[in-house]
Amino acid sequence: MNSLIRWLMVYENALAVLVTVGAALFLTCCLECSSCPRRDRDDIFRRHAL
Repeated sequence: MNSLIRWLMVYENALAVLVTVGAALFLTCCLECSSCPRRDRDDIFRRHAL
């Protein structure tokens, strides 16, 4: 357990960068998928769009 805590303390900046980049990629993918014109739309969405 001590070695894990020590490793996290040494590499905390690298972990922060990885988490930030991962979150940015995830959000970018989600935004691209939500604006896709060929996305299948369900009945609820069609009712609100009309």
